[in-house]
Amino acid sequence: MKKVRLAALLLAALTLWTCAAALGEDFPPLNAAGFLDEGEFVFSDEEAGIWRYCSDSLWVEITRREQEKPKERWYEAEIRLCEGAEGFRMIPWRETKRWTSLNYPYKIARQARSVFAVNSDFAHLRLSQKRVAGILLRGGEIVNTHTTSKKKIFPNLDTLALFPDGDMRLFDANAHKAQEYVEMGAVDVLAFGPWLIRDGEINTADIKAIGRELCQRTAVGMAERGHYFVIVSEGRIAESKGTDLAFIAEKMKDLGCTLAINLDGGQSSAMIFMGRQINLVKNKKGNRASARKAAEILAIGTSDLCLTEDDAF
Repeated sequence: MKKVRLAALLLAALTLWTCAAALGEDFPPLNAAGFLDEGEFVFSDEEAGIWRYCSDSLWVEITRREQEKPKERWYEAEIRLCEGAEGFRMIPWRETKRWTSLNYPYKIARQARSVFAVNSDFAHLRLSQKRVAGILLRGGEIVNTHTTSKKKIFPNLDTLALFPDGDMRLFDANAHKAQEYVEMGAVDVLAFGPWLIRDGEINTADIKAIGRELCQRTAVGMAERGHYFVIVSEGRIAESKGTDLAFIAEKMKDLGCTLAINLDGGQSSAMIFMGRQINLVKNKKGNRASARKAAEILAIGTSDLCLTEDDAF
């Protein structure tokens, strides 16, 4: 039975990828809600810098962007979610050893069969070092209750709260206690920051104070419930110097985000599509590598067409 099921999945994957190649960059016809009536569509063109996915509940489009002066390269992902479908969630590598068992982000995504994923707040490091970790919830359960009121430290531990209906909300680090997030109905609360956009306004003060370094960046934002944007920028490589937070905030605002937050960056930054990391990270030898190991990813959507552990990096 397993061999028959595997063969069927491989045939379905081949059919979908062949269909995508034949259609080029275009999505197939979508229904009035902007999704497929059934099945899945997958398209990937690394050379052109375009990645696309659609099902009956999820729509994803990723575009690689570049500029010459200063030399920058980044990835913009637009994501639309069908009403009633599950939104972004924190996915661990090992549920039973959530804060001590680590793996590469793309491997976590493959295990979970995640359609789209990025790195998160790297909370496991602060917890393991017994540093102030920020207000943290996972799966509706309180993980940590201690945060900071200092605004000029990095990260300043501003929070991103994720809700069952796909809503996202942003708060200053000490705006609410952990129990208050539980009472709000939050499923996951991440702590990193600073927040970049809230109520449509850019956080100029905090960005100027703690966001000037040029490096890889990861930011997550929302235009409205069910309509999200994610940016991952490359840095510290010949192809891209890296970006400051002002650059990312302006891009997120241009995309239409009413809220956006900065997550962990540097060698942690990862954007993963169907189990493959698409942003370029290089190791000390100058070879293509995975983003650094983590305990969790921030992901949306699942698909049996996602790459598996047996597939190449």
